[in-house]
Amino acid sequence: MNVREIHEFLNEMWESIFTLNEELKLELPREGFRVEDVEEAFGAYLFLDGEWRLMKYPHPAFEIKPQIEVGATPESYYFVVAVPKERISENFVGLFVEIFPRSFIYGAQDFLSDVYNWRRDGRVSPTEILEKIEGSSENLFQFEANFGSAGALKQGILRLIDLGKRFEIFDL
Repeated sequence: MNVREIHEFLNEMWESIFTLNEELKLELPREGFRVEDVEEAFGAYLFLDGEWRLMKYPHPAFEIKPQIEVGATPESYYFVVAVPKERISENFVGLFVEIFPRSFIYGAQDFLSDVYNWRRDGRVSPTEILEKIEGSSENLFQFEANFGSAGALKQGILRLIDLGKRFEIFDL
């Protein structure tokens, strides 16, 4: 293990999230969103070796209210948007997985049992995903997308906001 590489990696991860947070604080209020400060988030999971694994260490994250969490883990930069079951349509699901090919969809309560997992499921139809959502006892679903950089994450957030407004998923 190279401690210097780990140190530099973690510093870059945190710094890029702080920078993104400041940029979004300037841009998103005019869209109706409020950007909270970066915090140390605990209890996240990474999908490694075919399973969800608990991170016992903190990672940087912040909220874009309403409904969005943004952050970075050693695996990727990410956003997660919470969508009430009754606002989820087949068209929304289809566009989400098309626009965000590195995505996961899971319930808010039983988040370790995903209804869609890009690493496992490959090309599943939006109809199949929606059937799993409708058959679930969950009332709120998390739509997560992963990115390779903070810049790609920012573009993804802006696309998510456009998509979410189009399908009226936000409590604005």
